[in-house]
Amino acid sequence: MFKGMGGLSLFHLITLTVFGAFVTLMLFTTEDKNRLYIKFILLSYPFLQLYLIPGRFGLYNFDLLTYLYFIGLYRSKDTSLSSGNVLRLLFFLLFTAATVGCLTAESLDWWTLPAFIQLFSIFIFSKILIEECLADPTYFYKVIKYLKVTLIVSFVFLLCQFIFGVQFSLALVVNPNVLGEGITRYPSFFQDPQRYAQFIAAVSFVLLIKNAKEPKLPPINFVLFGISIVALLLTGGRAALGGWILGLLLVIAFSNSTYRISAFTIATVFAFIGYSFKESLPIFKRTSLTDSYEFRYNVWQQAYEIFINHPIFGIGLGNYRNYISVYYPEQVWLVEGELVYYDHPESGYLKILTEVGLLGFSSVALIIIISISRAFRVYLSTKHTSTLFLVASIVTWLVGFYTVYSLGDIRIQVLIATIICLMLTSYKTQQPTNAKATT
Repeated sequence: MFKGMGGLSLFHLITLTVFGAFVTLMLFTTEDKNRLYIKFILLSYPFLQLYLIPGRFGLYNFDLLTYLYFIGLYRSKDTSLSSGNVLRLLFFLLFTAATVGCLTAESLDWWTLPAFIQLFSIFIFSKILIEECLADPTYFYKVIKYLKVTLIVSFVFLLCQFIFGVQFSLALVVNPNVLGEGITRYPSFFQDPQRYAQFIAAVSFVLLIKNAKEPKLPPINFVLFGISIVALLLTGGRAALGGWILGLLLVIAFSNSTYRISAFTIATVFAFIGYSFKESLPIFKRTSLTDSYEFRYNVWQQAYEIFINHPIFGIGLGNYRNYISVYYPEQVWLVEGELVYYDHPESGYLKILTEVGLLGFSSVALIIIISISRAFRVYLSTKHTSTLFLVASIVTWLVGFYTVYSLGDIRIQVLIATIICLMLTSYKTQQPTNAKATT
């Protein structure tokens, strides 16, 4: 937590540095501003969850930079996305469900405000990214490169935690999952190791995407993929690991023989690492799955009761913590000696169902389903493996999301939005660069 390096003031310094760098680049560089915005967001990824003013009214770096850019510098580009109208309608339905849920809620607190702010900031980010990918198909590979750099930075941060301890963190408090169960689980620059596990599992498949201009995938990508496996095991994230295995099986089932052999080799290496170091890896030292299930099952039942009582519009976006503090006050955990109410019911899907109801949940689900189906159709018609790896990437997150509401971290929101945007626009990578950006 960098307490020995200035405490909270250091977080202020980092935030001011990020903000200053962003403003300077926007004012004094001639690079395309929309692309510079996307590039800056993805390369400053570890710091997007920090904020200048702490508390409920604080804007995360991502929200602050996004709104400032959108209001002051954003310029729309003449592009058109197939199914774009459907996706906009689904977002409108999500916003409607969130709004009506808040208006009809028994009670609210100010935590709903940041949730609405993030809803629109992630929409703005997605809109700009989709426009850039449609305007220039080769931009797809630049985004992949930025994600690769972010993964490398997470490994550097992970190494620092090995050297200096898990207190070397961008989090203000140590998450209970880090030192719980008598083991140490490593979160890198995330607060929760389970979220870092989802990040690793998703981005590891992005490493397998080859630039169309390169004759073969660079060897460093395979090295990073191997490091990803080890890092995933160090997080202790079993749900994310299950998602990663499912993604690997998807690649084996649908890719060509070359990738099948590579995937089988990866699986063999993974099994060897797991068997050889099972006594020292956190993922194999955790409590049994039965104990974890019993702990979550009661919370799931209560969340389902909340959904049944508010089936269409939910209890209000960002209102779970406030709601259970009144109706289910036993949902608390101990954080550095202080009792803190849950902000999610140990499941991403139930979190969405309870807060925005069936209407909002269906909207989110359809956005993801449309993105996956479009990418998978592109793969079946072109055999371009980049789209298959994107599908495998999102599948890993969908599995892990079952037990962890990772979208509470704005960085996971940015990651998933980026993957979805790449899937929606992946068909353009097969077209000439000067092709008209319409469908």
